[in-house]
Amino acid sequence: LFAIWPDLRDDGHNKIYGARSTDGGKSWSKNIMIYTSPDSTVCECCKPSVVMKDNNVYVMFRNFLKGNRDLYLIQSADGGNSFGEAQKLGTGNWQLDGCPMDGGGLAINNNGQVQTVWRREDKIFAAVPGAAEKEIGEGKGCSIETTSGKNIYAWADNNANIICLLPDGTKKIIGKGSLPLLKSISDTEVICVWQQEKNIKSVVVNL
Repeated sequence: LFAIWPDLRDDGHNKIYGARSTDGGKSWSKNIMIYTSPDSTVCECCKPSVVMKDNNVYVMFRNFLKGNRDLYLIQSADGGNSFGEAQKLGTGNWQLDGCPMDGGGLAINNNGQVQTVWRREDKIFAAVPGAAEKEIGEGKGCSIETTSGKNIYAWADNNANIICLLPDGTKKIIGKGSLPLLKSISDTEVICVWQQEKNIKSVVVNL
């Protein structure tokens, strides 16, 4: 297991910290600093994401460099003992004086390729590291899952509709609310869970 979080220790500025467990969460390694922004802080409230495959650990977070609130990806190839250089995702920038509180989503497909989805302004973008981003919709609170080599996306549009984008390009409205999360339950099904006012809703989506 690998856990990550924004951490204020030492200087009161948010950094990305993490720890790993090799016994199913019974014990955890010493906390390690994964990333410190050279511009004082990472984005203060956006949730970071983490996925693992074999010894590769990928961490995605919203940075704060020169006023830009852009998503970055950083990788460990040794199970989270050490991390390389952070890489910006996409080619555009989001100048924003404040935190959008929107961290995006991260997944690894069957071929070991990292897939990401995230928000910039009112647009939702999908991207793989090192390639230009692709606009897939408008809204916020996006999530991604990959199954059988296919990507599925979900987000809340500007009218609070929960949108699910299927691999064939079909967009389905599956409910009303915010903060959808996708998880695969079979090769042909994903479950989408989201918040609607004070309730938690879910739908199984056939691919």
